[in-house]
Amino acid sequence: MTAPLIAPAIILSHPQMGENVGATARAMKNFGLSELHLIAPKFEWPNDRAQILASGAGDILERAQIHPDAATALGRFQLILATTARGRDVLRDILTPEAAAGRLRQAAGGGARTAILFGGERAGLDNDEISLCDALITIPTAPLPQVKDTEIKASSLNLGQAVLLLGYEWLKSADVTPASRTKRTPALPATRAELIGLFDHLETELDASGFFFPAIKREAMVRNLRAMILRSGLTDQQARTIRGMIVALVKNKYRGKA
Repeated sequence: MTAPLIAPAIILSHPQMGENVGATARAMKNFGLSELHLIAPKFEWPNDRAQILASGAGDILERAQIHPDAATALGRFQLILATTARGRDVLRDILTPEAAAGRLRQAAGGGARTAILFGGERAGLDNDEISLCDALITIPTAPLPQVKDTEIKASSLNLGQAVLLLGYEWLKSADVTPASRTKRTPALPATRAELIGLFDHLETELDASGFFFPAIKREAMVRNLRAMILRSGLTDQQARTIRGMIVALVKNKYRGKA
């Protein structure tokens, strides 16, 4: 039996607010992530504000591991991706969230322990922390209007938001649900007898209304009409519905006349 994939751990470096750690735990719970590590948090731990914001994900906070530095926190993992709002002066692949999720899932499928490293709310990750990671993840964000001829970006996401987005991509990378679905009720195709009944019914009423004109073209028009109906692949219920429509139209064709 194939062992289940181990989801990536979430590692927060020097988080400054317990609320953001709680929001992170809640986001993790939404998308099947359960392993949380904190590097030198700037608040007391355990933290009441984190518990409040976790909203049902308190178990993740209770299992969270605290580490004094990045080297200690990252030591057990084989693949580590670091989130950053901008490129640094280091040679690293820069991945989209979707590509990052695919790379994490591929590595986990081979038995590797994986992790995503997030920087603190103010300063993000430093170059030393990034140097311990295999690649970077940059989340595309919309540009803000130009300010004093300098274009800046709203690239700094809330910590919980960033974890939510990466968690979503992780879960989505295993989803085989089609991008678009139409709910279909199993139905049998109409039998040839049902279709012939429809042909006879429709052609009789079209004859009565004078639709087949001139008469010399009636045979060709009938063949074309039948071919059109056959191509539509009607179910038995649809064939009955059309016959009901014909009855209703004929019954009420004189409606409104004196």
